[in-house]
Amino acid sequence: MSWLRRLSDADRRVLVVLLLTVGTGAVDAVSYVALDRVFTANMSGNIALLGIGLATTPGHVAGNIYAFVGFVVGSIVAGRLIREHGGHGLRTVAVGLVAELALLVALVLTLVAVDVAHDAPVRYAVCGVLAAAMALQTGLARHLGVTDVNTTVATMTLHGLAADSRLAGGDSTRWRRRLGVVLGLLCGAAIGIGLDQITRWAGLAFTAVVVAAAMRVAFWAGDAAAQH
Repeated sequence: MSWLRRLSDADRRVLVVLLLTVGTGAVDAVSYVALDRVFTANMSGNIALLGIGLATTPGHVAGNIYAFVGFVVGSIVAGRLIREHGGHGLRTVAVGLVAELALLVALVLTLVAVDVAHDAPVRYAVCGVLAAAMALQTGLARHLGVTDVNTTVATMTLHGLAADSRLAGGDSTRWRRRLGVVLGLLCGAAIGIGLDQITRWAGLAFTAVVVAAAMRVAFWAGDAAAQH
């Protein structure tokens, strides 16, 4: 990873969260299509879908509820992990990503073994565990403190990209990372759902690969920072 040596600590953090953003796009695309219209990373979207479901088809919101609860539980775990694990931020994130990757691999194996479209209990369990994994990732990204990148939503990032652009009279502050977030979610969703159409576990497996790459970068960057 000699090319990483040329990056600053701030740029390495941006790289980690942008990789995770690509994985998030795949997760939400796959979960929406394969898990019966549930967002497991974007809780703003999931809560909106939950509200719509409660008002129209209250008998079909179990997946959204499991995802909501899973995200809350995962957020609590993320908070405890970050507070109890000292050291450099990237090193802490790398350790947390090991846990997220373990959850993703377990979920991929579950999708290989079970057709969740025809097994509601397993589908709900997948919703909850996947949301917990995404909550852990959200907490880790937040811990890195990269401005304009939180890996799960692009609303404020897109607003900042447009509102601070030269067209709006701004100075286009941090436009590259902001654009990276939008493109990361877009490309991740397209790749994830494309792979999911081939086989039901491939989209989530893609996310696992991306998280593994982010984890590797975080471990390397954390070790490099500790040596200075």
